[in-house]
Amino acid sequence: MPKKIPLIPGQKYCLGDILWWTRQKDIFAEIAAMMGLPSADSNTPGWFTLRRTAEKNILDGMTEEEKRILSGEAERMAREGLLKDM
Repeated sequence: MPKKIPLIPGQKYCLGDILWWTRQKDIFAEIAAMMGLPSADSNTPGWFTLRRTAEKNILDGMTEEEKRILSGEAERMAREGLLKDM
């Protein structure tokens, strides 16, 4: 059974963290593009140093509606914690 990661209800989470927990595939695609690779994952050397930049690039490219939805997810996670298996 996958381990559940408990988040602290009431804790504030930044949109980059919510993006990471909900859209890792998109973040790794952005990292791959930044590195000039066809794909990237957690085994790609140097990926971690680009994670926050990739998150920012994705957030910068989002519409206000997409950001509003992501903010709603952040608020839900702050209230309820992370319900998704990691």
